[in-house]
Amino acid sequence: MKKLFPIALIALSCLTSCFKEAQVQGYLGTNIYLQGSDTLTVPIGQQVSTAKAWLDNSTQPVKFEITNIRDKFGDRKEEFFRNSDIAVWNGPYDYLTDTTRALIERKLGVASVTPIMINEVNGQLFSMSTTANCGITPGDVYNVDVRMTNSKGSIELKDYAVLKFTTGSAADRFLLQDFTNGICVEYLDTSKVTTTIFPYYDEVRDNQSDFETRRGNIVADNGREPEMVFHKIADEPSVGVKVWIKLLDKNGKMFDPSTYASYLTNLSFINVGIERENDPEKGMAVSFPMTPWPVSDMYSYIRGPYYSDLSNIDTGALRSYYMSHSTKASAAWTTKIFETGTFKGWYVRLRNRVRIYEPGTYEIVAKIPFVTAK
Repeated sequence: MKKLFPIALIALSCLTSCFKEAQVQGYLGTNIYLQGSDTLTVPIGQQVSTAKAWLDNSTQPVKFEITNIRDKFGDRKEEFFRNSDIAVWNGPYDYLTDTTRALIERKLGVASVTPIMINEVNGQLFSMSTTANCGITPGDVYNVDVRMTNSKGSIELKDYAVLKFTTGSAADRFLLQDFTNGICVEYLDTSKVTTTIFPYYDEVRDNQSDFETRRGNIVADNGREPEMVFHKIADEPSVGVKVWIKLLDKNGKMFDPSTYASYLTNLSFINVGIERENDPEKGMAVSFPMTPWPVSDMYSYIRGPYYSDLSNIDTGALRSYYMSHSTKASAAWTTKIFETGTFKGWYVRLRNRVRIYEPGTYEIVAKIPFVTAK
């Protein structure tokens, strides 16, 4: 199941507006179907999509259209065919130039769409956030009938897809694929070249076998991942998002949010957000007037303040942790990274891969052991 990004509506519109029936005869397959699963599980009010259709070698171009959406009694659900307005992008977002709310809003527009849509070119189905306004009850099931047309003629595809509606959960509000805390140490290697090492690196990533469990703990903030939290804390703003980020030391004291910055040349939420705020209690916040955010799927790299001394880092405990957790520990620590003439400095780092689909205010909290904030 994939999330639908509003900017995709522009591409969808461009594709569908170009359809013209060819003036020649062709071939119309009899085994046309929705690839992958023909069942689309839809959290009510969420944007999800199916795979594309298998055209059975039908002559292209083709045109798909939804002819009916039926409930379990076979009755047509008219609410699925009523248009309503949603926000869409009228032009591509560019974080380098779209740096204020006014500049971003110049590229935003309104599209009138139905709650259930189909890509007329490839048969892909989409559910929109406006399914929340259709009087649907969790557990409701609907069958979708479709017609496909090409130069040869038309074919009716009854039960092309099944829509199963569920209650939207906290996990449907955002896509969390990575949450990684770290301590980065800079030192001079044997060639006197500045090198970095991460003696502490706690990674929760979607390619790990325990990811779903750890991700669930992070989202629920149930105390089982005390060093990582990501959750929604308010329903406002009702349009767009606001995200508070806190980098905490081992005692829960916050590193000065005014010092938070992007890590090296990598992007962070700072680059793709606007209206930055620094609050000694709440942390650092950025906002954006549109969801999903970030606009493009990306990793965010944020670092805390840079320290050039060792007065607030427990090098003994950190070394013990690293030697027991890293497969490269023995090689890295033979450089004696914390010795005078070798050590340069250190900072904490947070890496995230998150996309937010539901408006409101969110909080990201990273607590890093072995260090204290000044």
